[in-house]
Amino acid sequence: MARFSASRAMVLVAVAVISTAAFLAVPALQARSIVDSPPIDLTAPVTARNCTPCHAVIGASRNASVIFNHAAHLTADCSSCHFVNPHEGGKTAIPTMASCFACHGLVHGPTGQVASGECTDCHPDGDTRRPKSHVKDWKAKPHATASKTGGVNGCLLCHEPVKDCDTCHVAEKVDVGSMPAIYLRTVPLKIDEPSKLIDPDEATSIGQCNYCHPDIDKFEPGRILFTHDDHLKRDYQCTVCHPRFAHQPTLTDRNTMQQCYRCHGLVHAANGPVATEKCEDCHPKSFELTPVSHSVKFLSGDHKDPAKGGVSYCAMCHKAETCVKCHNGGTKLANGKVGLKVIPADHRKPQWSSEHGGLFLGQKGDCAVCHDSKSCQQCHQTTMPHPTDWLDVHATGGKLSGEDCRVCHKDRESCQDCHHATVRSAELVAKNCVKCHPEMKTEPATDIKVAGLAEHAVHFNVATTAESKKDKPYVCDDCHIGFGSTGIRVDNPLTGPHDMRGCYDCHGALDIQNIRIAPWPGSELCRRCHTDLNL
Repeated sequence: MARFSASRAMVLVAVAVISTAAFLAVPALQARSIVDSPPIDLTAPVTARNCTPCHAVIGASRNASVIFNHAAHLTADCSSCHFVNPHEGGKTAIPTMASCFACHGLVHGPTGQVASGECTDCHPDGDTRRPKSHVKDWKAKPHATASKTGGVNGCLLCHEPVKDCDTCHVAEKVDVGSMPAIYLRTVPLKIDEPSKLIDPDEATSIGQCNYCHPDIDKFEPGRILFTHDDHLKRDYQCTVCHPRFAHQPTLTDRNTMQQCYRCHGLVHAANGPVATEKCEDCHPKSFELTPVSHSVKFLSGDHKDPAKGGVSYCAMCHKAETCVKCHNGGTKLANGKVGLKVIPADHRKPQWSSEHGGLFLGQKGDCAVCHDSKSCQQCHQTTMPHPTDWLDVHATGGKLSGEDCRVCHKDRESCQDCHHATVRSAELVAKNCVKCHPEMKTEPATDIKVAGLAEHAVHFNVATTAESKKDKPYVCDDCHIGFGSTGIRVDNPLTGPHDMRGCYDCHGALDIQNIRIAPWPGSELCRRCHTDLNL
């Protein structure tokens, strides 16, 4: 091996393009937002702009056999070294040593060498600097065969033609003539291709991937059993799993197991599981299923805080019965100790029984850690939690308890809009109400304990008096404007249906003929029900 000396270097094809424009473009290598970034042209000459959407930092080489950093080369155009796009056809094209020697060792007139040609400046100590192609007996027949195919110019990157080649050829009596005196610096011509644009801001599609990844299922084996084909056959869009462009400036977006579980293990009512949740269907037998974080200490109690922060992660592998078995106490833990019964502090409060339904609907808490449908039905008559097709089938699922429903459904406006659909234009009379609300049979109606039912029942019999012009029963729209359709109510949203201002629109009010619309003005109306308030 020998270095190129200044006396030997001659320029046949100039390749180093040193430009002020490239230097001014340096800020493009800094991290920037992917939002509104220009499309990447994969077939255009390589520029920093086409790299930064995926590589916010382009620094030192990760190749241990080369000492290299992009920072030292910023004054040269990217295409001076990268003759083709670095990523194409599932491979990464790394600049060859020939591209380096377009500048290294090149003497540029009186200014001297453009860049050093010393081996030790670019290769660390201990590097053999022997190409992989140079097999053990390379200096015998193999190198001769290779030279017939590729020529000898590449040999002169490292070898002195007289000392390393000609001397040996004479000694071995090989009649090949003298080797060329110098290494010829050349660059390949780039083939013109139609533009291939990728816009990282657009929704993920196969067109953004196949240029660099012609085989999208080619990835490191051993961890997961996966093919895109199985998912494409089910007509899943790429955006279902890849909501944004996979290659971001500081990382590559890879789906987590939790994202897979949006479908895997999900039961879609009568249609059954959307996708399997069996470990062996997605992981090979050699894969260790237990995460490295699951140490003895973790399993014996330290998992509490991580579970509170994201129980959905735990639920991928652990079902309620797994947790309950241990949390009920008496089970031997991983550290050999016997576990104690685990009951959340808020479950011990007396108001928990009436509050837990609303918290469940608000998705506040991780009920499923301990409770499944069977445990809920120890108290509730209905299937808890409700299956996905509940709204369609709950009316035919047997007798339901209103009290049972009210544990969770404190605000029943949405329920009433549906349940009252058949009586929106019905008359407010007992026969139309008592079928669903038997409490409204109570006489007098003022003794009904539920305020909303009492308010309706007292209007069953509308007196035809001198003060009342009402000679037929009320209907819903008389008081509930747009009942069941527009959602517009006369009720005060702060106080609910027991809003007396709505009542006083009739009680004690006068019509255009100065005749009272309904009796009991002011506190007289209150005393009809609240006889104990001494009003």
